This record gives sequence, structure tokens and C-alpha cells, in this order.
Amino acid sequence: NNNNNNNNNNNNGNNNHHGDTGAADNIPVYERDFEEAFLGESQDFYRMESTSRLSHAASTLGSDDDHAASSSGNNLPNDDGASKPAAKYSAMEYVHRARSRLDEEKTRASLLDLPAQTKSALLRIVETELIERHAKTLVEMEGSGFASILKVVASSPAVGSVAAASAGNRRGAPSVGGTSGTADANGVVIDRDRIADLADVYDLFSRVPSSVNHLRDALGERVRLDGRSLVRDQETGVAPPAAFVKGVLDMRERFAAVVGDAMRGEKKAQKRMREAFEDFLNADARAANCLAVYVDELLRAGLRGADERRVARELDRVIVIFRYLADKDVFEAYYKNHLAKRLLGNKSGSEEAERAMVSLLKAECGYQFTSKLEGMFNDMRISKETAEKYRAHKKQMVNSTVDARDAENGGKPVDVEVSVLSNSHWPSQNVEPCILPTAVRAAMDRFQKYYLTTYTGRKLSWQTSTGSAEIRANLPPAKGSSKPRRHDLSVTTYQMCILVLFNARDSLTLKQIREETHIPEDELRRHLVSLCTPKHRILRKGSKGKGISGDADTFTYNADYTSKMTRVKVPMVSMRDATGSSSGSAAASGGNGGEGSAAAAASSRAGLVDGSSAVPITVEEDRRHLLEAAIVRIMKARKMLNHNDLVAEVTRQLSGRFVPPPQFVKKRVESLIEREYLERDEGDRRVYRYMA
Repeated sequence: NNNNNNNNNNNNGNNNHHGDTGAADNIPVYERDFEEAFLGESQDFYRMESTSRLSHAASTLGSDDDHAASSSGNNLPNDDGASKPAAKYSAMEYVHRARSRLDEEKTRASLLDLPAQTKSALLRIVETELIERHAKTLVEMEGSGFASILKVVASSPAVGSVAAASAGNRRGAPSVGGTSGTADANGVVIDRDRIADLADVYDLFSRVPSSVNHLRDALGERVRLDGRSLVRDQETGVAPPAAFVKGVLDMRERFAAVVGDAMRGEKKAQKRMREAFEDFLNADARAANCLAVYVDELLRAGLRGADERRVARELDRVIVIFRYLADKDVFEAYYKNHLAKRLLGNKSGSEEAERAMVSLLKAECGYQFTSKLEGMFNDMRISKETAEKYRAHKKQMVNSTVDARDAENGGKPVDVEVSVLSNSHWPSQNVEPCILPTAVRAAMDRFQKYYLTTYTGRKLSWQTSTGSAEIRANLPPAKGSSKPRRHDLSVTTYQMCILVLFNARDSLTLKQIREETHIPEDELRRHLVSLCTPKHRILRKGSKGKGISGDADTFTYNADYTSKMTRVKVPMVSMRDATGSSSGSAAASGGNGGEGSAAAAASSRAGLVDGSSAVPITVEEDRRHLLEAAIVRIMKARKMLNHNDLVAEVTRQLSGRFVPPPQFVKKRVESLIEREYLERDEGDRRVYRYMA
């Protein structure tokens, strides 16, 4: 107090002297005799206080009114008037103390009526000593620093990563206090108390703008660490694709709250968060793949019965993550594949939600990105109209000539529903048609005749790998009953072809079934094993174990098959269980109940494997064509361009779908040179010329 009072007295004396003489003469005296010493003493005081409070040193601190270090020693009276060692502050205690010190200095400067230049210099010194010198320490301080609090916010009460969640439970974070979480509109629990602490740190650091860089760095690093943890969980199978995306969405909600509330929505912090998300999400094609799987589950069942507001909220969250993706063309390929399965299998939970998702993608990426998706919806609408017209046509033809092939179905025509799809809109299914039962072929021939007569100049190519069927199994009466048992089986087209063979024979070998159906080998094994499972043992397999031993393995009609349900949906086993190999296992996860089974295998062959980190083969081919077309288009307009400018322009034009690596661009340029679309300039080999 004596030191501070002396300073005050000096100031008063100086002010009196200032009043006795002219201002122009006394300002140099003030600066020389008081200001320099005053600011120096203040700097020493705050340097000692801040250092001692953030270290284990035994030095002591003065009270709130103490302003400068004592010249007689290190021990100063503490807040209670006694001289005692200083306690080490936690980061948050230090932040609150520093804020109080800054407020005290502002008040004191006003009371003393210090000149503006002195007040400004004094506050700069206090900010430098209390904030700038210790900014990194306050961020990194173990247990209570900005980074530690951020870690608690990111993982409370649970994070999408299973590993991170368990670590958070073990940690408990006692050093930063208990958590008080509140769920946001999306059900994500956010620790508002800890975010308030982060806001206090940011508000203090924002007084020294350069110090805020440490907070942004900590934010970016935390996002990357948590993101990579989620990626590891997905790689190791701890978290399936949809759980991976749910973890990313929850992460984004929490960090958006940190940036929006704690960091006051600062643009640079928003940019740092976006860059961190893009960094781990674009390490490979995994995120684009998993996001498509998540959207598929959401649109199948997650939004079933949801109101318009919830649908919009959930889809908006998806689009936020979609914006981070560099491989938007990979997402499109998987999304289109899943959409085809939903539409053909009638698995969509809400048509409004489906169309809303396509509209959001269109708003983000333009018409070209969604033209095929919209074409798929249009095909399904036209198919429904065609089906209604065909049913009316069949009623008119009820007394027409009977087709002898219907005898296989007891003389009754098979009721067939056909979806007519445009080849250019839907994922290609390069699967040879199987041999269908005679009665089914008769029904298909009748539809084809009607369709080609109604719509001239068209050609129908049947995709038997994507169909489904309802067949009735008439079984012998149970013991003690004279009433035959009946079950309506919901199966795939392939399973229908297999089961109908047992109308003529009770037992067949794998080789015989293959020859009579022409079903692809892996799919044949998978469908046969699915009909021999303990729960749905419609056929009995001769060999032991899950798999099929070989061509001679026998399959026998099971007359004792029974089920509590009259209507039975026969699920599909995974490809791994059926063939004993891992090929295509992810595409045939066994959860689709037989829907699009061979289509899933075709997707696997095209590289469309759910959870895969690789870019699908079909997407790679599309990228080559797109890249070459962009290069030719640019060179045709510019005529001559150097390599770096060409790479930059190509990247700019294609960034809405994917970001081509420079080496990829170089390879496509070399290919175009070989095909004489471009040539190198004779004077500079890095300059290309367009060849008309």
C-alpha cells in the first residue's frame, strides 16, 4: 500500500506542479520523473504476480490494492493482510484474477485522472504481462487449461467414438469441476458451464488479438484428435458407418456451440473449425461413403412419422457435413445406389423427406449433380402410372386366349409388377438375367408385348437380380391334423427360381440348380444358404456347417418346415457366411432381408462397398472422363496455358464434385497429348497448346 500510495502522492504532486506551470513545459517533466518509473514498477509487479501464480515458486503476492513490487523483499501482504506463500492458480482462477486486475487498473486510472497516453500504456503493460506472456500456458495447462476444458466439452457426457467415451468416463475431469449438460434441439448434450468458462478465456484473450491464435490452434487440434478417433473406431469395426457419422454430427454440434457461444462466432475460429473437420473427413473416401449410409438409414426408418420441422433439422445437419466433403462424387455414387434400393424395394420412410434431401443437394451442387436422382423419382412415378394402365388392360383381356405356360402356376396367370427404369438414370447392373419359371416368363412376355405396343421404339432389358416375389408354400398337415399348412413366403427373385424347382423334385445338387437357373455362383450359394438357416429351414442341406461343400452338395425340400407366422419374410445371410470369403461382405450385410441381393453384389464389384475407404472403380472412371473434358474445354478457350495455371483452373472447375490431385491432372494431360488433343510448346515444355 505504501508503494502504491507513494505513486499516488507522486501523481498528485505532479498534478499540482502541472497546475502551477504551463502544460507545454511540464509534460516532459511528467514523462521523465514519473511516467517511466510508474510504468516500469507496474510491469515488474504484474510480471512477478503472474509468474508466481502460474508456478510453484514460494514468492508472495500483494493485495488487490498492491500495485508494485516491494523494494525491500519478495514477501508482500496478502489479501487478508498476512504475509504467506502464494498458491498456484488453476487456469480459470488465473483468468478471473487477471480480469479483476484489468478492471482495477481501469478504475484506478480514472480515479487518478491519468493522462490518456499513460492509461493506454499502463493497460498495454498489464495485458502483455497477464495475458500475452502466459497465453500458451493458459491454453495447455493440464487439467484446467483451455485445451483441457475443450476436451471435456467435446466428450461430455458421451462422444460418438466408443473409445473416447470410455476414456471420458475413466477421466471424470475432476479438475475443471462437475458438468452441467443441456440437450440441444438435436438431442446432443452440451456442457454449458464449461462453455461459459471457455467464453471467459476467450474474452480475456481477445484483449490481445495475437493471443487468440493459441485458442484457435487448440480448437483445431481437438477437432482433429476426436475426428481421428472416430475414424479409427470405424476402421476397426467398433463403430459401423452410421455410428461414425452420428459421432461426427454430435462433434460438430458441440464445437459449433464452442465457436458460436464461447468464441462469439468469430470468423477465424469458424474457418479453423471447418479446416479441421475437412482435414480428417477427407483423409480418404470413407466419410463420403459413411454419410450416404447414414442418410440411407435416416430415410428408411429414422424419419418415419417425423414432422416437417424435424425432417428439415435432420437433413440440414447432414448437409453441413456434406459441405466438408471433397469427394462429393463418391457420396453421389453411394447415395444413388442406396436410393435405387429404397425406391425399388419400397423402403422409403417418407417421399417428402426423399425429395427434400434431393432439393438440398441440388441447392448445394447444382442441377447436374441431382439430375439423375430426379430422373429416378420420375421413372418410379411413370412406372406406377404404367402399372395402373396395365392392370386396366388385363381386365379388358380377361377372356383372351389362355397361355399354356400358366399351367405351372395352377392355370392362373402370375401377377407381375414391373418398374420400367431409364438406363441413364439408375446404377448399372451388369448381371445376366437368370432362367425364370415358365409361368413368370409368360407374365413378363405379356407385359412386354403391351409396353412395346404402347411405347414404340423402346427396348426392355430385364434385371432379374433386383426383383422380389411372393410365393405360397403348401405343406403337408401337421401331426394330428388333416388341414394342410400354408405359408406365404416373401423372397428374392433368385430364391423364387430355386424354390420352384422343388415342385418337380424333392432333392437337387448345387450343380443341377446352377444349370437350371443360371444364377451367378456367389449369389447362388448365398441364396441357397439363406433357405437352409435354422430359423428358416425351407430346404435341408446335405453337408454340415454353414457353407456349401461343392457341386455334389444336395438340397432337399423340407416337408417339416414350420413357422408361427403365415406370412414369412426370408432374410439373406451375409456373403461371408455363404462363401467363406470376405469379398462383398460389406455390401451384403444381411440386414436387408434379401432386398437387392444380387444388386448389392454388383455394387461390390463396382467398388461400392459400405464403409470402404477406397474410391469406387466406377467413380474413378467418371473422374477420368470429367477431368479430360474439363482440360479440353479450358484449353479450347485459352488456346495456350502453362501447367500450373491449368491445374489451378481445372481444380476450380471440378471442386464441386472432387479435388483432383496434381499428379492425376498430369497423367490425364499426358494421355491427351498422346491422343493429339494437346501439344507441348517447343520453347517451354511446361506450356501446353490446344490442337484444333
